[in-house]
Amino acid sequence: MLSTHSTKFIALFFGLLLAGLFFGNMVVLVMSLVPLSLLLAGLLTEPPRHINACAGEIKSLIWLGDVVEISREVTVSDGFGIVTLFQELPPHFSLVEGNNLLVRWKNWGPRTFTFACKVRCAKRGHYVLPPVKWEARHALSLTQTHQGILGEPVELLVQPRILNLRRIRGVAGIATSPFPVIDVAKIGVATTDFREIRDYVRGDPVKNINWKATARQAAQGKLQPLVNEYEVEGKKSVWIFLDAASYLEVGTDIENSFEYCLEAANGVVYYFTDRGYRVGMYIYNDGDRLFYPDAGKKQFLRISRELINLNTAPRFDEFPRAIEKCRRYLLGYNPLCIIITRLDTKYNEDVIRGVTKLRLLRGRRRRKLPVLVISVSGYNVIPRLNEFDDNSALMLQLQSRPQTLQLRRMGASLLEWNPRKENFSTALLRQVKTK
Repeated sequence: MLSTHSTKFIALFFGLLLAGLFFGNMVVLVMSLVPLSLLLAGLLTEPPRHINACAGEIKSLIWLGDVVEISREVTVSDGFGIVTLFQELPPHFSLVEGNNLLVRWKNWGPRTFTFACKVRCAKRGHYVLPPVKWEARHALSLTQTHQGILGEPVELLVQPRILNLRRIRGVAGIATSPFPVIDVAKIGVATTDFREIRDYVRGDPVKNINWKATARQAAQGKLQPLVNEYEVEGKKSVWIFLDAASYLEVGTDIENSFEYCLEAANGVVYYFTDRGYRVGMYIYNDGDRLFYPDAGKKQFLRISRELINLNTAPRFDEFPRAIEKCRRYLLGYNPLCIIITRLDTKYNEDVIRGVTKLRLLRGRRRRKLPVLVISVSGYNVIPRLNEFDDNSALMLQLQSRPQTLQLRRMGASLLEWNPRKENFSTALLRQVKTK
């Protein structure tokens, strides 16, 4: 089909022709042949029509903040004109190197060129990378523009980055450290390693009764059976309480406290599952999302997939109520309890009441549950406009200082993380060294 430029050439030809005939001017008649000649010469050339592309390998699974290269070898086999290529980027993707728009002049004969750019994703989630759109124009714009696409859509899964926590090492004991690397579990498959002799508790197997020790104790007048307790396989459990309230969305759509909370949760889950711990999680302020304690890579992938699609909710389910919903797991496993939230909000009293309730819980060995509170700084991630913004963030931090001191007096460990100053692995290592 002819374009608007062709109709203009035709109109100009007939205009000059009629003017020359009306006035009897031979010069005007000859001039009318110029647009006609250009039109006929232009229509003898075809714009590019057959465009093929060979796509380079694009990873479908990438980590948050990684740079991804999008590369294609484009071949234009025919035509003469202008070829334009455009790669549409998904939301939250930004160009790092190159350009996602390419314009090339196509001469006679086949031509091959590379269309490449590098992009970075700033937010976790599922994305679709659209195919490349191409557009071919006639050299003189005498025909309609041809359009098409190259390749197929590519699904991308952007996961929160796994933090480098390999330098962190704990100390031995039963949940005496926030990172008990060699702590043993309270329940599991019993081994032949003897631990201790203790009083009989309802539910203990009869085969574990130590009859000799029971007889000696009975001779002293105490008629209470004694049982042998053996070490069990596996390591201690960890239970994570992740806050998903809407007040965590302080900052921009890409950089806010909630995204950093997810980053911290993902790093903690990876650290403990990589070392054989049972890890459970409850996401409060977002309904009843509970992950039963389990170990291994599958548990990490299960929780990580949930964190990718997790969004904040306006519903507020108080933290003490979340503890009641998880009570039977906490009493059964005696886990290290990690709370990931913000303390510089008006809801920090809920965290204090929840920690109080956690410290009152007792398992079989009557030990208090160890608690670690990870507080992600909220107002420090807001873009700064002037020096007064730094002072306002500091004042809000000082305002929440009485609550942080109260948590420490209650025996809870507190990790205050400012993402603008340090990464999470550094903050976590600093916390371990201060124990």
